Amino acid sequence: MKKLTGSFVLSMVFIISFSNMLQAEALPSKERNTQVVAIHDIQGKLHNSKYKGQKVSDVEGVATFKYVLNGSHYIHIQTPDSKKDQDPNTSEGLIVYMGNQDFDVKEGDLVKVTGVVDEYFIDGYKDKNKTDLPVTQINARQDKGGHIEIVSHNHPLPKPVKIDKVPNKISSSDAFRTFNRNQYAIDFWESLEGMRVQFGDVRSVGPQEHGDLFTVLDKEPIETIHEGILLHENNQHGERIPFKMYDNNKAREFDVATGDKFKGPIIGYVNYGFQNYKVNVDLEQMKKLHIKGNTKPEPTTIHPDKKKLNVASYNLENFSNNTKSTTKDKAQKIAKGITVNMKNPDIVGVTEVQDNDGPNAGGPTANESYDRLIKEIQAAGGPQYKYVNIDPEMNEDGGQPNANIRVGFLYNPKRVKFDHTIPQGDANTAVAYKRGKLTLNPGRIDPGNPAFQDSRKPLVAQFKFRGEQVIMIANHWNSKNGDAALFGSQQPPVPQSEKQRQEMAHAVGQFIRQVQTNNPKANIVSVGDYNDFQWTKALKTLESYQMTNMIYSVPKEDCYTYNYHGNSQVLDHILVSNNLKYHTQLDPIHINSDFTDMSGRASDHDPLLAQIDVKKRNK
Repeated sequence: MKKLTGSFVLSMVFIISFSNMLQAEALPSKERNTQVVAIHDIQGKLHNSKYKGQKVSDVEGVATFKYVLNGSHYIHIQTPDSKKDQDPNTSEGLIVYMGNQDFDVKEGDLVKVTGVVDEYFIDGYKDKNKTDLPVTQINARQDKGGHIEIVSHNHPLPKPVKIDKVPNKISSSDAFRTFNRNQYAIDFWESLEGMRVQFGDVRSVGPQEHGDLFTVLDKEPIETIHEGILLHENNQHGERIPFKMYDNNKAREFDVATGDKFKGPIIGYVNYGFQNYKVNVDLEQMKKLHIKGNTKPEPTTIHPDKKKLNVASYNLENFSNNTKSTTKDKAQKIAKGITVNMKNPDIVGVTEVQDNDGPNAGGPTANESYDRLIKEIQAAGGPQYKYVNIDPEMNEDGGQPNANIRVGFLYNPKRVKFDHTIPQGDANTAVAYKRGKLTLNPGRIDPGNPAFQDSRKPLVAQFKFRGEQVIMIANHWNSKNGDAALFGSQQPPVPQSEKQRQEMAHAVGQFIRQVQTNNPKANIVSVGDYNDFQWTKALKTLESYQMTNMIYSVPKEDCYTYNYHGNSQVLDHILVSNNLKYHTQLDPIHINSDFTDMSGRASDHDPLLAQIDVKKRNK
């Protein structure tokens, strides 16, 4: 028998070891040996844990926060201060999922947790696994081999991380290849995931909604008349601090408006849900710290003038004759907004008018919905308006299923005349402008255009004011559904819905060009909810058809009609043909976007009012 050489023996040892390693890697994660690691090891320095799918044992932490969400029990645990790794990039907090079993763990208990590490989407919309960021957690369900051991009670809670600055920029916009907590808010919050944090005085930059509250540190600059902040083309305000208040159901009755303040210190626990990092806080704590501000719904600053035309744009947020889905209170608030805050405009372009039965499965007719609104306006002291409308085909224009939202007009027949000599259009026939007038009144712009598929078709109507013809266009362009979220999994976020709005802008613009070619002196006013910002390609495209967006004439602090996640922004616009731009005054009327339902909100959009001196432009 030959003697084995040393090199051969070493080779065999390497092959056997490598083979064993491959077999170990091939084993399902549940069959691997459990690992004893610390919380900061599991969290690591990136957005996803390298321990994902692996079982860990005896992960030590102090229970700091406990809550129930959708029937499931969760606790936050955090490394005791004496065992931190002193690296600010690695969170010392972790979320533990206990399933529907409530382990007898109390805040202040020192525990050891065994379970499988997971990157999980705890709270969000149905497509959250495609759009959101996951949360690092340990699945400690007993039926999955998990366990929580209570080591001791009444342990001192780890000191909260004091936050005196949150980065303004959201991400590095390179698909998470860069991680820098000092420069990017998305990395900043990740480095604190699950941990106790503390804030000083904060200021609300939007109304409470769904038990959530978006704030900034009170030292941050004020940008709106109600102490909010403005969304800018190159500034999405990563420094916003979102709170999720528990009990979350009771929190929905908490009346907080933009500009309200909360006196620090405020202690909470970093989590994530519905496309945003959120800081879980106790509702009762927030109520005690709440300082009511001076924000109040305001009337327009424009005074009615018999010689000038007042036109408005108002998204009514799913208004119908169905008294269950559109309450008496909502109907009265909308009517008050038109009569008191808007001072009875001559023409109101309305969006989100539903059919008579709202979300029920009846037909698309909306005559009763309009009549209900007109009667409420009269009861509030306003004029007896008439309405202009074309019913869409059933479920062809998007919005809430079976509700058939559409655009339309209210007009005061004592102030303006609607031309009834022109035949009315229908849902599928395109309107044109020939020989100095519309071919249909009202009519829909290019309803067969693919740009308007599953969305509202713009409505055109011809009026006369003091002998001058006025062409009104009401718009409600496709929503931002499907756009990537600012704090979502796609970085940089892509606004996929904007392409369709740009095509809509071209379609409306082509009609405007037809009017202007036939009548160079035409008075054209385009109103509505365009679901896009003033600097976007869609709005710039519409402006290119010799139209002026009057929002640019408004002082910056007044320049918003909507509030989304604490960012005040413009989604509603009034554009006028260039011959009217020097004779038009615009006023955004802030009666909704800064307020809760409890404090007077009737819709999620603020209305716009424009006063136009139609006669003066012809002199």
